[in-house]
Amino acid sequence: MLLLDRRSLLTACAGLPLAGPLSAAARPVGLGELAARSGRYFGSAVTHLDVADAGDHVRLFDAECSVWVPAWEMKWGALVAKLGAAPDYRATDAIVAAAARRGKRLRGHTLVWHEHLPAGAEGLSSQADWQRFVAPHIAAVTGRYRDAIFEWDVVNEAIEPYDGAANLMRRTPFYAMLGLDYVAEAFRLAADAAPAARLYLNDDHLYYAEDWQERRRTGVLRLLERLVGAGVPVHGFGMQGHLDTRLRFDEGIFRRFLARLEDLGLTIAITELDVTEAPDAGGRSVAARRRRAAAEAGKIVSVALDSPALTGVVTWGLSDADSWLRRRSPDMADNQGLPFDDAYRPTPMRDTLASLFASSRTPHPT
Repeated sequence: MLLLDRRSLLTACAGLPLAGPLSAAARPVGLGELAARSGRYFGSAVTHLDVADAGDHVRLFDAECSVWVPAWEMKWGALVAKLGAAPDYRATDAIVAAAARRGKRLRGHTLVWHEHLPAGAEGLSSQADWQRFVAPHIAAVTGRYRDAIFEWDVVNEAIEPYDGAANLMRRTPFYAMLGLDYVAEAFRLAADAAPAARLYLNDDHLYYAEDWQERRRTGVLRLLERLVGAGVPVHGFGMQGHLDTRLRFDEGIFRRFLARLEDLGLTIAITELDVTEAPDAGGRSVAARRRRAAAEAGKIVSVALDSPALTGVVTWGLSDADSWLRRRSPDMADNQGLPFDDAYRPTPMRDTLASLFASSRTPHPT
């Protein structure tokens, strides 16, 4: 096919009309298959309810994705309701079993996160607490799924400059227990329990030319440089990809950040792609809003695809009907920020991602 330059490609995709419902025979090549042609994966967050039936919903995840990511089921607070209680793996096991039946690979999300904790975990503050509660959790979960998970988000959202720490780390119970060393310890525990898995640090707010995001990029790079320099088994970095049409993008700044990650020898994944557009959507038609969201995703993904270190792209859900963004506040209730609309019809974002994957000239070596 004739390759378009990036600007022409994104402009053309953003102008595509919405497609109607597709029969199985008319369905286009899935995003997972298109991404695979350049050695990458495409996936989505799923819940155990998403994959529990045989309806249109699960067929969409099946047709479009080569990778699934449990949205909530693997988080500590989902597995363990109260500190010290026995874990409940039933929901996660259901996703693992469904993925195996349908030939999907699984990313694990996430072992260490300061939100969605078991009741009582917010008070943990000592090394003894880490050894009693956190270390066994990491070892148990990664060990249980060592044959099912090919990549893990080991530590999620470790950086927060506004917390005031000189090292730009987020002040969490994990930080209170071990200080900065908790990140390295979490990676070592995960590597011991699942030696074949690729292990990722995962964080957000890193793509835009805003001063507060520059501080976050600085914090992420400092932490990764420390981990890599100490020989910690960190293999990749995940950028969550929660984009926002109200913020300013500078391609050069983003490229330099990606280059710094490449220089560390890390692979890169976009792990939670979606677009916030609703709070700034007044006066625009739904069709125009969807084109705008597609253009926003296209800006970031097109630059990321120029990096041979990029291994894949994961959206945080496929359909706007299921988007967590719509539950954030009343003015987000009709946010248009995912590749499919409420009726599971493709939006311009789906068209943009498909065209970018199909025209990628920088393959990831597989």
